[in-house]
Amino acid sequence: MHISDGVLSPIVVGIGWAIALPALAISVRRLRTDQVGTYGVVSAAFFAGSTIHVPVGPFSMHLVLSGIAGLLRGWGALTIVTVGLLLQALLIGFGGLTVLGVNISIMALPGAIMGMIGRHWIKQVSPKKRPWIGSLIGGGTILISAIFLYVTLSTPNTALMPLGKLVFLGHIPIAIVEGVISFWLVHFLQKVKPSLLGVSL
Repeated sequence: MHISDGVLSPIVVGIGWAIALPALAISVRRLRTDQVGTYGVVSAAFFAGSTIHVPVGPFSMHLVLSGIAGLLRGWGALTIVTVGLLLQALLIGFGGLTVLGVNISIMALPGAIMGMIGRHWIKQVSPKKRPWIGSLIGGGTILISAIFLYVTLSTPNTALMPLGKLVFLGHIPIAIVEGVISFWLVHFLQKVKPSLLGVSL
């Protein structure tokens, strides 16, 4: 799902930064020192999940886990995923530094927003329904990110539209996998560590 340097026009890159920087500033401002350990673990999981990937032209398809990060840390997922994206760009060549703002807007922002919705929603329902909400948030976040990616590629450059469609379709099975992962993660956490989901036993 990463977009590489040199693929997008400077205008699109600038729009990505204009969206990402204010959102990231809010996320960083809300960080709490007692949650740093959790942030580190989730960010490491995001980084590790992306190492198993399928290259598609200048892009790659892999587990994203941004919806799961959002379920665990709400708006803080924006910081978590951004750290993971930065490490990926620097260490393994995924994405790039100039397009980091666009990749944050495509992957981190939907995870944070959907995660906040999911955390609020989970509090309103019975424990039996919580894993299903987790599944919807985990899988739905990937589909939203894939749509954002398609629009980002197709709007300024119609030549990339076929590739955008291919990448979108390729993320449908990934959304299903992440939905299943999210289901079982919520099912597990509400039994052993419900505070991570913002609920009680």
